[in-house]
Amino acid sequence: MNTPLHIVAGESIPFVQDAFSTLGTLTMLPGRSITAADLQHTDVLLIRSITKIQESLLRGSSVEFVGSASAGIDHIDTTYLNSRNIGFASSPGSNANAVAEYVITALLIVTQHHNLTLAGKTIGIIGVGHIGTLVKRKAEALGMTPILNDPFLANTEGFNHQPLEDALSCDIVTFHVPLTKDGPYPTYHLINEYMLTHLHPSTILINASRGEVIETQALLNAITHQRVGPTVIDVWEQEPHISWELFDAVTIGTPHIAGHSLDGKAAGTFMIYAALCQHLGIDPIWNPAQSLPAPSVPSITIDALHHSDEKHLRSIATKVYDLEADYDRMKQLQTEPLEERAALFDALRKHYPIRREFQGTKVTASQDMKTLQQMLSALGFVHD
Repeated sequence: MNTPLHIVAGESIPFVQDAFSTLGTLTMLPGRSITAADLQHTDVLLIRSITKIQESLLRGSSVEFVGSASAGIDHIDTTYLNSRNIGFASSPGSNANAVAEYVITALLIVTQHHNLTLAGKTIGIIGVGHIGTLVKRKAEALGMTPILNDPFLANTEGFNHQPLEDALSCDIVTFHVPLTKDGPYPTYHLINEYMLTHLHPSTILINASRGEVIETQALLNAITHQRVGPTVIDVWEQEPHISWELFDAVTIGTPHIAGHSLDGKAAGTFMIYAALCQHLGIDPIWNPAQSLPAPSVPSITIDALHHSDEKHLRSIATKVYDLEADYDRMKQLQTEPLEERAALFDALRKHYPIRREFQGTKVTASQDMKTLQQMLSALGFVHD
């Protein structure tokens, strides 16, 4: 690298200055408002999922590399990047564990509120990539039976693919698919009025993939007419201009933050940093572990042996990740004028509080709590 790069980065990318400041001049901009004029003399563009990468943004620029610190790439016109020979990297799997922890924590909260247990439940996992695989592993550790739906893996040896209708008929249904509008298995409005008829009125439904996977009005109708049970929605159609009517109807609603653990964000930043270093032919020197702060809950001791393993697990998980606080912050937006809520929705994401993953917390439990210790290990906790 002979001359310093001119790098433009979305300001919501964590640790971006730690990682990239040694590579050149860094300009931070709001991700939703990056324009073509901002990129006229830019070599590298770093974004998250709120910035749409298309020809109209990059035309006439000198951008030679785009890095997206997010797992999905539905916001990227990769065909255009390829046609311009622009290097590209994303962060597949970087936030997978954070989303899986969101799903499990949400289930522990919902089942408590409805006096249910997770053990023995069937869970339909729609999309079994990085996230779906982790959800499967954690769900099995909690005594659930996964029913897997992923047509792209149907012919994979050892993968027990089931029809979508079978997955939708489970006690719990959770979505972990990318957003696609073409190809053999498009996911845009995959779940519509008809597909929702396959759910039982008691089914717990979770969407932490993309809002457009479920048709908003169809889901609202199903909730209103009690054709679906508790609903947990983290992603919404037309973000940040979401349906507040749907938000008011769901059991738990959050502002697209399921994958927003600091561990996952750091991993995502490192993945595009390492890819840029490879693109430039240099060795990476930044280590994300050096930037992560200590967890707010470094340790937990379990000493009340009379509770069930699931109750202990719920107590531990919600101490480390207060998901209901995410919901409460979202509910506060309903007190604001409607025309201001889109900007406030984005602000919740931009100023999201520090959230460390379960792996940062050590749990001490008595040696006779073998099942709990196995659950803790499967969820990622360090334990004695």
